[in-house]
Amino acid sequence: METKKIFISAGETSGDMHGSNLMREIHKKNPSIEFYGLGRNKMAEAGLQCIRDMSSHSVMWLQSLKKIPGLWTIFKDCYRFFDEEKPELLILIDYVGFNLYLARAAKKRNIPVMYYISPQLWAHGSWRIKKIKKFVDRMVVIYPFEETFYTNGGVSAKYVGHPLFDELNVKDIDTNLIEKIKGGEQKTVISLLPGSRKQEIRTLLPILLETATAIHEKIPSVKFLLSCSNKRNLELIESITKCFASTNNKRLSIEIVTEKISEVIKSSSLCICNSGTVTLEIANYQIPMVACYRVSPFAYFASKPHIDTPYICLVNAIAEREVVPEKTMYRDDYKWLASRATELLLNEEKREACIDGLKEVTSLIGSPGASAKAADEALSMI
Repeated sequence: METKKIFISAGETSGDMHGSNLMREIHKKNPSIEFYGLGRNKMAEAGLQCIRDMSSHSVMWLQSLKKIPGLWTIFKDCYRFFDEEKPELLILIDYVGFNLYLARAAKKRNIPVMYYISPQLWAHGSWRIKKIKKFVDRMVVIYPFEETFYTNGGVSAKYVGHPLFDELNVKDIDTNLIEKIKGGEQKTVISLLPGSRKQEIRTLLPILLETATAIHEKIPSVKFLLSCSNKRNLELIESITKCFASTNNKRLSIEIVTEKISEVIKSSSLCICNSGTVTLEIANYQIPMVACYRVSPFAYFASKPHIDTPYICLVNAIAEREVVPEKTMYRDDYKWLASRATELLLNEEKREACIDGLKEVTSLIGSPGASAKAADEALSMI
């Protein structure tokens, strides 16, 4: 079988995980494929021959890449590879500010481009669909409404499902830890999930701690968990938590659990979280939640005219209705969070309605097999 080269680019930790699963599925179907490109440790373990390790290059909201010397050097390395090795396909995973530059370079060299894990243009920045149409041959999308969005914009698109559910389908859950967290009793447990990026944690965690304090005043028996999804963020999380306690003279007891995010969620009676992908994992375990996102007042009012969706929470966007309470905050509105959380704990009717809505969402999107379907799309383009 003739050897084929695929260049694959993922910058974020989540993209590295999904990229590694995609690579394994492609290899199952065609073992002769060789992978080159940009990724992290999981993609390297799956067989990626790294042009550059992207572990230290995660950048949120990239504005002007040419002004960042380190990233510009990476671009030049990629362009050189395109010219010398002429890969049969370029696969881009999320990381839109960076990856669209690679797409443009590939199209100039007649290299087919597949975009997997679409940037959320349907939520904001829908004007960028013109760039997608110009530089990307096929969008392989993970939310059902994205296929219609791109097709209506003149872009070839295929919905394959969300690869998160591939991970959850094979994940080993530490049931002993869940029992330990609950203390062998059916306690009311609320988990706080501030996100995986340092910027998210700095912005959201203080609000979540205020929220937990307000809930504790109403329901003193509640036990609180604080999820640290990556141990590299543990020092930051501990620092913010200690600073909050000393500054506000609060004696709130919170248990920090590192990396065991599925166990944290499954232990919980309720989750209070950021509005990203974690809401899908919470939905998978059918745990009621309140979702939020914190921005500056300037960013809130400047971006409001450009927001193209009524929902920031993925669960609500998929359901096309408010299944879980959500709010974009430009001030620390912890009273709103505490009110909605308390309502979901104490109002059985609203709690059951939320759980029913989560079941509906997972029935739409919760089946495994996304990585295998995406692999078929990739191989069909070679």
